[in-house]
Amino acid sequence: MRKASLAHLLVIDKPRNERSQAQNEPGRSRLIPRAGYDRLALMAGLSLVPISIAASEFFLSIAVVLRLVRLARSQTRMDFPRCFWFWLLWTGLEFVVWVQSPRPALGWSEIRHIILVGSLFAALPALGRKKDCRTVWKAIFITSSLSSVFLIGEFFWRLAHYRREISAGGDAGFYLRSGGLLHHWMVYGTVEILVVAGLLSFWSVYREERRRWWPSACINGLAVLLSLTRMAWITCLLLLGIDLLWRRSKWILALPLLPVALYVLAPSGVRLRLNDSSDPAYYSNSERLQMLQVGWRMVRDHPIAGVGPGRVESLYTSYLAPEDPVPAYHGHLHNNLAQIAAQFGIPVTLTALLFLAVLFRDLVRARKIARTRDDRFLTQTAILALTGFVFAGLFEYTYGHSLALILLCFAVLPILVPVAPEHQRSS
Repeated sequence: MRKASLAHLLVIDKPRNERSQAQNEPGRSRLIPRAGYDRLALMAGLSLVPISIAASEFFLSIAVVLRLVRLARSQTRMDFPRCFWFWLLWTGLEFVVWVQSPRPALGWSEIRHIILVGSLFAALPALGRKKDCRTVWKAIFITSSLSSVFLIGEFFWRLAHYRREISAGGDAGFYLRSGGLLHHWMVYGTVEILVVAGLLSFWSVYREERRRWWPSACINGLAVLLSLTRMAWITCLLLLGIDLLWRRSKWILALPLLPVALYVLAPSGVRLRLNDSSDPAYYSNSERLQMLQVGWRMVRDHPIAGVGPGRVESLYTSYLAPEDPVPAYHGHLHNNLAQIAAQFGIPVTLTALLFLAVLFRDLVRARKIARTRDDRFLTQTAILALTGFVFAGLFEYTYGHSLALILLCFAVLPILVPVAPEHQRSS
């Protein structure tokens, strides 16, 4: 059998009608960006999410600038989905709280997340065609596999290098965890959850593609196991269960046996990590309970506007009793709901939940009316990705990871964002 080439896996259709139309426009300046450039920059930026935040944001910045230039020159227009207006309400309330914060400079990282999501609302219509989304997902599977290969190699290197420390009772998670090319395990774990959502949906919808992509599925699955991140373990099992229920597969009956089998077959470092993390007295477990208590105290004292964005870390110890231990890291509360409520107050949190409910409802409706395979793939991926992101947010501040936000927006929004006028004919 002829081996599939990389070019065969990543098929990018050239926008011939866009190019010919641009060439035929009289008096067109060479300084005006062509319609396909923002699309290509956007595809490059999204594809590089699993391996580099610098490269990803560089290309995304180019895509956003080109898109805004085309909007300013009336070469295209923006049609926003219904969920955008609920997101805009959430964003407006956050800005009000941020401006009134005692130290607004500390909240810049939170405002940066708002700007990032808003820029993706503006840029994503440049993709236009569902084939473009499928192409980007294939590229993401490849780049995530590359990052996962580095994680797998680093795990076994650390396992050999720190075997004495681990044998002496050292924390396996401390010595063995890494994040592949993303370096930090929490960033890797959150991004990988979204990648797994895309892989599961792709595996379910495009059955004829399974033979080509099973190496990527195996590499990413093994990397999730060796990442030693409980959040990723539990969330990926949840997504697998949802996918099996959708397909009405009898394999759902064997799903409870999968963790047992992986525990028996996994390297010793994985078993040690699982034994440690299942202990209620384990420091990470007790710290998370303490953080939820601190978050509740912050909301109780500041229910309307919170303590202010970016101020959780500096105020954390003031909400502890003298005998309470101080966590080594307390920059956030390891929970999306607790973090947003503590920083911005109850009104902003309720608005965020309203946006989330509307978004879920729109995605479920889109899945019900999906007719083509591309529509089914995009809607199923969107629901799985959003479910995984929200569920993982019970254990980690997933909203605080820029790369995860970029990939989440790409997973969720294309099926809801109206097609840009310049792509309607090709779609």
